[in-house]
Amino acid sequence: MKGEAQPKIEKEAEAKRRRADSRYMVMAGVLVTGLGLVAKIIGIVRERVVAHAFGATRGLDGFLVAKTLPDMFATWIEMPLRAAFVPIFTKRLHEEGEEAAWRAASNVINTVAVFLVLLSVLLFFGAPFLVRAMSWGFQDERVWSASSEQGRILVLSIVFSVLAVLLGSLQNIYRRQVFPAVGRVVNAVVLIICIMLLAKTMGLRGYAFGILAGAAATLLIQLSILYRYRRFYSFTLRPRAPEIREVLTVALPLFIGLTGTRLDVLLDRLFTSFLPAGHLSILSYAIVLSGVVTDLVLTISGSVLLPSFAKMLAEKRREEVRSRLSYALGGCLYFMLPFTAILVAGSEEVAGFIYQTGEFRAEDTRLLSLALPLFAVAAPFYGMAQIISQVYIGNADTRTPMIAGFWRIGFKLLLSLSLLMWLWSQDLLFWGFVALAAASSISTFFRLGLMWHWLPRDVRPDTRRFLWQMIRLLLAGGGAAAFVAVFFHWYPVSVDDRWSHFLRLAAAGLGAAGIHTLAAKMLGVDMLGSLLRALRSK
Repeated sequence: MKGEAQPKIEKEAEAKRRRADSRYMVMAGVLVTGLGLVAKIIGIVRERVVAHAFGATRGLDGFLVAKTLPDMFATWIEMPLRAAFVPIFTKRLHEEGEEAAWRAASNVINTVAVFLVLLSVLLFFGAPFLVRAMSWGFQDERVWSASSEQGRILVLSIVFSVLAVLLGSLQNIYRRQVFPAVGRVVNAVVLIICIMLLAKTMGLRGYAFGILAGAAATLLIQLSILYRYRRFYSFTLRPRAPEIREVLTVALPLFIGLTGTRLDVLLDRLFTSFLPAGHLSILSYAIVLSGVVTDLVLTISGSVLLPSFAKMLAEKRREEVRSRLSYALGGCLYFMLPFTAILVAGSEEVAGFIYQTGEFRAEDTRLLSLALPLFAVAAPFYGMAQIISQVYIGNADTRTPMIAGFWRIGFKLLLSLSLLMWLWSQDLLFWGFVALAAASSISTFFRLGLMWHWLPRDVRPDTRRFLWQMIRLLLAGGGAAAFVAVFFHWYPVSVDDRWSHFLRLAAAGLGAAGIHTLAAKMLGVDMLGSLLRALRSK
């Protein structure tokens, strides 16, 4: 009898563990999303402050070129580093114990810190050359000079931002998601304060110092993980140690793959530098606004899904990975579509409310409303591609995302050049920013298709079933977009009446969310109910 009862006990224990894992992933996702939403709301306030102070001008175009330096190199390093570090630390923690895992982690952290300082010094001296290389079309020595000075301030933030991401990954492994999320909130608040205090006296240099201060504040918060585990952390520096080679082996393919993405950014900056003054800024505003919700998905995928997938794959629970991936992809599309509906059907109303103030003119709002829907339509699918990439990365496969990245950049480059050349031949280059936005969005769908197609069969959800779920969600999202369009047609907003503008936007947003949720449920997709059941499960 005892032997017969053992399998039943083990089965019940496994079911209980799965429910606990589901509840943790949902609760962690809700926590990160909640704090992320706070950070994004503050981020929107930051964008409004920037628009009010600087508008959409050639000066801001130059600043954005300078800002590309730290953004490009930080992302180039931190994504492969985190992708390699999380599964390696998790595996050592699982197989060798906490002390051995931290001994390796200490050396990785210290080695990375020294490398980042040396890189920042090189970029400091190379900033003038790099700025010119990214903005040939400016042909303005004053803009290049100011942009180079701003770039030299900004490159110092690379040290803070990359180390904050690395330490934040440790926080996530120990299920301390609140610290990375709070760090993003503090970063945005510090930046707003600096712009408000320094913009009038220092101009765009004040903006640069704000970014530097925000990155430093974020790192300061993440240092709590070293203090909490100070008994394990050590100030060792062994760049030839096995863990460094292991991190490089895993990270290098993804680093090479991101070369395509970084080249993508450089080419976008180069192309837009030949467009009229302010168009680079318009595109930047549109990307930030369309990425409000996408960034939340990226945060969840990196802080919750990556550690969870890495653990499941290390324990050979591949069928569970398949189930979780299907749920995560469906949830991404489900929760992002109402926001997409607002940004597509109400682009001018949203852009006017957030940006049209101070130096940001009504004409800038109209241009922004043309580019915003193109980025917004692709945003949910970009988020889905990033979620899929966490499965590859969690399995220490960085080669596949690398190849997909190269295919995407090649596709986008050909499409961008074709569209720009056609507009130039028709003397319509003024609309080049729309062409670049369209090329970026179309290439996002292309990359998602590749990432899905290359997933191993044992972790890839059933394609027909998932496509049918996606079609039903898109129909529900289309209904939400139709509601928003009709609502703003019958109840137009006034930019001058800010309170009325806000109330109409809020009503449209709540209506879109309600219609989307109801339509999805009627079509047989009840993600919200599933989420609530997971939260209540024991």
